[in-house]
Amino acid sequence: MLRIPTLLIALCAVMFSWAQSPQYVGHRGSLYGVENTAESFRNGGKMGYDYLETDVKVTMDLEFVCSHDDALERVGSSLSIPESILEELLHENLRQTRKGQEYTGRLCTVSEYLDICKETGAKPLIELKYSTGINNNDFSNIPALMDLIDKKGFLNSCIIITSMKGCLEYIKKNYPQVHLQFLTGKKWAENFDWCVKNNIDADIQADYVDQETVDKFHKKNLKVNVWTVNDPEVVAKYRDMGVDFITTDNYDPKSAK
Repeated sequence: MLRIPTLLIALCAVMFSWAQSPQYVGHRGSLYGVENTAESFRNGGKMGYDYLETDVKVTMDLEFVCSHDDALERVGSSLSIPESILEELLHENLRQTRKGQEYTGRLCTVSEYLDICKETGAKPLIELKYSTGINNNDFSNIPALMDLIDKKGFLNSCIIITSMKGCLEYIKKNYPQVHLQFLTGKKWAENFDWCVKNNIDADIQADYVDQETVDKFHKKNLKVNVWTVNDPEVVAKYRDMGVDFITTDNYDPKSAK
């Protein structure tokens, strides 16, 4: 008679461990390749990340590309994305040294990035950077971006993150099926009530997240993403806190299983 309750307890323990397992997000794809390029995304997919994160910028001819910055100087080019058309940007040879390894690559369009997500089985996590038609004063290019995401089949499974509250409110109103996260850091507490009011999850710089932070959001049925965590011991710390997402450059999620 004691064997059934024991089995139930064991099953509950397993289910609880599953519930506590975070989703892993490859930051700008992964460390392995020029950031935000096809190589970094494909390598992130091979590592088994649940999501591949990218940053979105808008070219002069209103095309969506993957880049953290307007100026490409940090990755070896003199061009500026908002002042250049897509064709000339795609001809640029990008280069970046990361952890002592030199990589080369080319600018990746958001369309190609979404194709790579589909190819690798990862889901897109898209950060909106201040760009033409994507900012708190001008939402005019957001519909075209959403149409592209929808065309690629990810509107219901992608996550959009940004620190621009107006953009999040616009998407929440017009695309209620899209999952959203508010990007924040030290001042997350000042924005907590806004997140609750709008039912928007949080993406918080890891240095400012503790157990109380996680519990506070979870009590309001909101999820917590932490960025950017690479050290396995620190990953384990946030995993034990019960965070829902861990954004990383190079942590191998298979080592946690």
